[in-house]
Amino acid sequence: MKKKKGLLIDAVLGLLLTAAAALGYRTGWGPLAALEFKAYDLRSVLRQSLKTPDEIVLVAIDDDSIAQIGRWPWPRSRIAAALDAIARQHPRVVGLDILYSEAERDSGRAEIQRLRDRFDALVAGRRIFQKRGTDFDAEFSSSAAALDSDGRLIASIRASNDVVLPLFFAANPTRDKPNALPPQVSSSAVRASGPAGSFLVEDKAVAPLTDYAAAAEGLAHVNLYPESDGVLRRDASLVLHDGLLYPSFALRLAMAYVGATPAQVKLKPGVLTAGRLSVPLDADGMMPITFLGPPGARTIKRVSFQQVVGGALSPDYFKDKLVIVGPTASGVGNDRPMPLGGRMSDVEIFAHAAENVIDSRFLTQPPWAPQAEWGMLAAIGLFLTLILPRLRAFWGLVASLLIGVGVIGAGTYYFVLGQWIQIAYALSLLLTGYLVIVSRQFLLAERGKELVEASAIETNKMLGLSFQGQGMLDLAFEKFRLCPLDGAMKELLYNLALDFERKRMFSKAASVLGHIVAEDAGYKDAAKKIETLKAASDGAVFGGVGGRKDGTALLTSVGGAKPTLGRYEIDKELGRGAMGVVYLGRDPKINRQVAIKTMMLEEGEGGASKEVKERFFREAESAGTLNHPNIVRIFDAGEENDVAYIAMELLDGHDLIRYTVKNALLPVDKVLEYIAIVADALDYAHRQGIVHRDIKPANVMLLKDGGIRVADFGIARITASSKTATGTVMGTPSYMSPEQVAGRKVDGRSDLFSLTVALYELLTGEKPFKGGDGIGTLLFQIANDPHPDIRTLRDDLPSELKTIIDKGLAKNPGQRYQRGADLATALRSALAGMKAGALETILPAAPNEERRPPQFVPPPERTEERTLPMPAVPVADAPPQPATAAEPEPAPQVEMAAELEAVESVELAEEPEPVAEAEPTAETEPSVEAELAPEEVVPEMADEAEPTLEAAVEPESVAATEEPAAEEPAVEPVAEATAEAAAVEPVSAAAFVSDKTITMPVPAVSVAEDAFAEPAAESGGMRIELGPRSGIGGAGAPPPPPPPKEAA
Repeated sequence: MKKKKGLLIDAVLGLLLTAAAALGYRTGWGPLAALEFKAYDLRSVLRQSLKTPDEIVLVAIDDDSIAQIGRWPWPRSRIAAALDAIARQHPRVVGLDILYSEAERDSGRAEIQRLRDRFDALVAGRRIFQKRGTDFDAEFSSSAAALDSDGRLIASIRASNDVVLPLFFAANPTRDKPNALPPQVSSSAVRASGPAGSFLVEDKAVAPLTDYAAAAEGLAHVNLYPESDGVLRRDASLVLHDGLLYPSFALRLAMAYVGATPAQVKLKPGVLTAGRLSVPLDADGMMPITFLGPPGARTIKRVSFQQVVGGALSPDYFKDKLVIVGPTASGVGNDRPMPLGGRMSDVEIFAHAAENVIDSRFLTQPPWAPQAEWGMLAAIGLFLTLILPRLRAFWGLVASLLIGVGVIGAGTYYFVLGQWIQIAYALSLLLTGYLVIVSRQFLLAERGKELVEASAIETNKMLGLSFQGQGMLDLAFEKFRLCPLDGAMKELLYNLALDFERKRMFSKAASVLGHIVAEDAGYKDAAKKIETLKAASDGAVFGGVGGRKDGTALLTSVGGAKPTLGRYEIDKELGRGAMGVVYLGRDPKINRQVAIKTMMLEEGEGGASKEVKERFFREAESAGTLNHPNIVRIFDAGEENDVAYIAMELLDGHDLIRYTVKNALLPVDKVLEYIAIVADALDYAHRQGIVHRDIKPANVMLLKDGGIRVADFGIARITASSKTATGTVMGTPSYMSPEQVAGRKVDGRSDLFSLTVALYELLTGEKPFKGGDGIGTLLFQIANDPHPDIRTLRDDLPSELKTIIDKGLAKNPGQRYQRGADLATALRSALAGMKAGALETILPAAPNEERRPPQFVPPPERTEERTLPMPAVPVADAPPQPATAAEPEPAPQVEMAAELEAVESVELAEEPEPVAEAEPTAETEPSVEAELAPEEVVPEMADEAEPTLEAAVEPESVAATEEPAAEEPAVEPVAEATAEAAAVEPVSAAAFVSDKTITMPVPAVSVAEDAFAEPAAESGGMRIELGPRSGIGGAGAPPPPPPPKEAA
């Protein structure tokens, strides 16, 4: 019963709304008519044709013409001059949109006439006499004619024989009888045959002077009638005055252009014909105008008046054209509001309307339009009355949308075809009816829903308590919010807020308390607690990695415990960037300090947030698979409360950016060593399928213990999907490879290009590509320009480095090093060449003796000190090791100093065939020796930035002495100390020197692949390997090659 009653009410509402819409359509009610005009304007854009017609030319009296000729109004002789210039090119018709209803007032002509009258009076009174042969009367007439601008313009109009002049209908508030027009004017009226129909009626006409009217081809009215909203959309093709129909200016010009005369005009219901023209008219005798384009689009050919009188146009520019002359300058001509905004001058409107008539570009209301419009109203009324009330809300919306789309589509389709059907009335009925009926149903349903909810309050409360007990606090809050906020419910919500706070969900705790405060602002300490929770939420890493304006993180701890992210406790903020904050954290399970990098996923653009999140964890997983001693390790990754985080190795050191300044450059051997280590690390990562994409000195960390780490692996690729917040998206411009600049897919060779740029900068203190004016110049240089020769900046560098730099910076990836291992090998070879070259300089071969390959010499029973001068090489920052005696019996010692400039001596074992000795130079400074027992090398080296035994290659002074034991077994050589590595068993003390290799047996010391020396278990000594790292072994240094058999 209730349902039938509701359907009846909806049916009555539908009928009332349909009747109101029909009444508005029948009477043209203002608001609905305004909506139809807006729909008309929107559809009219689809009928615009930006193609400029060739048959119409507008001669504009514009601002430029007035600026050059003078203030308006001009003497009519200037208009005559323009008409004469146009007439000489033989146009078909000229329309002059300037109304001359009064004669021109010229004081010069009046003065000449006064003088002429006085002269005639003096001659008649015989006070003066004319000489024979003089004719003052002709001179007076000539002067008066020269100043007669009206006469000159009339003569030009008559000579042209194709000029149409304007006629204007003025307002007649007194409603007097229509003023009679002279025959010269009324002869331009249309002598229409057939039914007159309904036309606009005007009572007062302002016509040009009869002399002008008699000289013109015809007259036409220039009245324009905007719609009720002030926008001009139609042209009044015929206006009735004193029983005569006068054509519009545009219609009369079009008739003259096709050769039709007013006598040929015939009227039929809704149609005007004249010659080959057929113009559809609406009920008011008006023609809708189809504008070819918006105002200012210059869809009509236009020339300036000054161009015409100045002769700047071609001789046949106006030939067979329809020419309209009229003002367009500001303050001179009239302009009208156009559909969709903007204003257009009257002469431009006449041009568009004339083009519509000539090209038959008409917009009409077909005879069946009223029946279609009534039918749409009836159909929508039936839908609202009988169908919509029986549909569910969703299907009612779908059906209404389909009907609306159908009405709009049909109306637009026919409009483009030139048939105007009014659709705003039907759409207004559909929208209003849907809103009224659906709103009534919604309000009725809500009232019933309130009754149902009242019975479910207890159920919601119990469900909320159940969810809270299971830890599902969000669901509990949803259920509690459905309950009325009485005293018991406030207590439940307060306890729920405490649970949120204990879980460090501060923002959600504040939301729960805010729900209470909205009803009871003084409940307990809820208001004060909200402020504290908001502060904690703003600073906590999981509520958003925001901070105060000064950039300091607000790691507020409301409950006294440290904030946590996953299982990590947050100690303090280390730094922040555009995408998040890096914190110092601690893993409580194993008491390990880590760096925690967070990313604010909500900073991405809309739908991109999910993609950024997925890529963040995918790349973190990939980077976490890298297990290399020179790559920052990733321990964990996760997400908590919309904050993604990565826990990674905490580094104690600094990046290499400080060594890119010219006055703080590292030694060359150090640079080559570090870059070779980085190249090895990149080679490992590339083999795992990961490309860094942002290699630069800032991402290479030098630890305090001398180790090297490559940082931010995979991070550049993670942030590449974000368009807003990352610091480096596709790479730092100065270090980008050409393929990165071009936006092509990159591989590991792109990293090697960037690493070579970093090598160049660390060696010279300058970047190879500087850019100059801007980043565009920089990117062009990277992609196209060759890099400067490194030896022009530092001539002390070896040629091998130039070759490495040139190959590493090749524009074509195929011409670079294909693997990081290749680059590392080349760098270590160059380093070895540098060191071997230095030794060659100090230890040249005998003058008349060829160099021989190194040979192994058995150790003699007794030793003899030999001194070899060594090159002066700066020592790294490692301090000298103090001498310590660990055993009663002295062991072989290694002596070195921190800041020596030359090597005094190296004690070598006596050889059966001695090598040519080189005497110490006079400039060599004495060495400072400090004894160090082999057993104490390991603990000292483990804490230094560079291993102490680097002095085996780099220090300025090294002295090796040996006191042989009483009985030592004979031992074969283990390896040779080359530029790549040196290793000798601790049994002999023989030195072999060749052109690029020196093998030095050093007793009781051995360092293999590890970065630090370990005591040799069997012999009690150590083995030294002199590698390309300026240190001993080290991460990234390859193992030494096996000794050649010839050397043995």
